[in-house]
Amino acid sequence: MVSRGKRNVIIAGIVAFSLVLVAAIGTTAFFLIRKQHRSDDVAAAAQVAAAYTKKVSAYRSAVQSALNPRQLDDAARVKVAFDAAIAKTPTLGDAPAWGKEHSKTYLAAVRTQKTLKKPYDAVSEVLDEAIVGQPFVKAANTALDVKIDQFISERSLPDGGPIRTKLIPGFTKVLATFNKVPVPEGQESTADQVRDALKAMLKDAGRGADDLDSGRSTYISAASEYVTASTAVNTYERSLQSRLEAAVKKVTAAVSGQSTESAT
Repeated sequence: MVSRGKRNVIIAGIVAFSLVLVAAIGTTAFFLIRKQHRSDDVAAAAQVAAAYTKKVSAYRSAVQSALNPRQLDDAARVKVAFDAAIAKTPTLGDAPAWGKEHSKTYLAAVRTQKTLKKPYDAVSEVLDEAIVGQPFVKAANTALDVKIDQFISERSLPDGGPIRTKLIPGFTKVLATFNKVPVPEGQESTADQVRDALKAMLKDAGRGADDLDSGRSTYISAASEYVTASTAVNTYERSLQSRLEAAVKKVTAAVSGQSTESAT
């Protein structure tokens, strides 16, 4: 027969073991629940990141469409479409703290958000230049393309009167019109060469008028200055177009690389 004291010890031992067992089960359950919650947090963050990635893909496509290579000769038009597309930058949504810190997909989305607009900085800068540069080139070529016979069609003049009343005022107006055109930064020397060509034409026209008034035959030309000016304008035009096309191609390559990186 078991004594009361021994029985109490046995009962106490059973109770203690039960408490330990319950505590162990409770702790295990706690960790399982926490692990599940953390897995859910990571999954939630990944879902937010996936939605953001889709928006980024659509955003990049819209910007790329705005940078239509066939319309680069109209930088102002392209810039309007480009700025409108850029302004619709997608935002990465919030997610549970644990998920944001441990979801690889979410962390990749955070990196994408930080660098999303960076590839577009260079092309934006060249577009801004082209908005001024393209009209400048057009105005310069228009001024240099003006011919003497647009003001005087006669091949034989009795004196210098027609030169003074038609030719000189005509080229003076051409020069004044060109002077109103904004000059791209760094192209002041090109603008000066165009002005020098027009001024040389005016100077030679004055000399020609004096020759005719004196009864001498004359020939009006500023060929040397015109060649210099045309060369400068054409060089700038090619440079601007080349840099604009290169910037657009670079954006395409950079965005393509980022898309591949995001997918991995």
